[in-house]
Amino acid sequence: MPRKLLLPLAAAAAVLAAGTAWWLAGGEEETSAPAVASAALPATSSTLPAAPNAASGASPHIPDPLLTPALLRTFEQMLDGSQARDKEGLMAEMRAKIDKYLPPEWRVRALGLLERYIDYRTALEALPAASIGDPAGLRRILDARAGIRSRYFAPEEVEGLFGAEEKFDRFSVEKLEIERNANLTPEQKRQALAKTEETWLTPEQRADRTASVAQLAVGEQTAALEARGASPQERFEERSKQYGHEAAQRLAALDQQEQDWQGRLSRYAAADEAARAQLQAALFTPQEALRLQAALEMRAADAKKKAAAPP
Repeated sequence: MPRKLLLPLAAAAAVLAAGTAWWLAGGEEETSAPAVASAALPATSSTLPAAPNAASGASPHIPDPLLTPALLRTFEQMLDGSQARDKEGLMAEMRAKIDKYLPPEWRVRALGLLERYIDYRTALEALPAASIGDPAGLRRILDARAGIRSRYFAPEEVEGLFGAEEKFDRFSVEKLEIERNANLTPEQKRQALAKTEETWLTPEQRADRTASVAQLAVGEQTAALEARGASPQERFEERSKQYGHEAAQRLAALDQQEQDWQGRLSRYAAADEAARAQLQAALFTPQEALRLQAALEMRAADAKKKAAAPP
């Protein structure tokens, strides 16, 4: 059974750039690569919490440490690359490798969940493709997916394994519906979005979303400043008005780092092949060198786009 990568409702659940922007929050960050005005996405880890003392599971009043989204990420890692041709062969592979991923006291429960997860994933393949332009269709898919989950998992399993994803997907669909509602004024949309965030997102998710929106705004402002050739002083004044003095200082530092990076890239790009090896060692750290080729390709693509643009 060749593995089929499942991305349920991928269009509606597109990640909203989680992570607090260091320039806005005032954090410190070591940068050895080109400076950018957006924070890196947090890495998702499949590391599971320590197993409970009792193998039978957790107290009804305490979240079950096995039933978390991390378990599903572990399942996906286990299934990745399987060449089994049927479910029987697939489960034989999983029984042989599960102890490498999970504590032995979770083996029996986890294998039972994994077998149902495989069935659930197969059932999801019958759902229609999601379309970002059809919020009503996305909502129907969410409802159908919830029905499939209830066939394979108990309510506490659904909440632990899929609860966070479900809430974010519901938020995403409602957000699309609000944004596409031509009968709402901008202020009404703002209020509706705020209510939707309060309903579906955790405080942590709301904080991440606020930071991501701010990052997008900074990127758009920086692009506009670049387009009109604004001076460093003009940049600082506009950013101070919008984000405050300290954030403007950090953004000015990023500008300087980016300018330095681009200058080094230009020196390297202008050199002949014989001189590039020596220049690479002199101009770039080992970490920067790993990104050097990609950076040059991006510069070339940008230059081609600008040359093709009408005057």
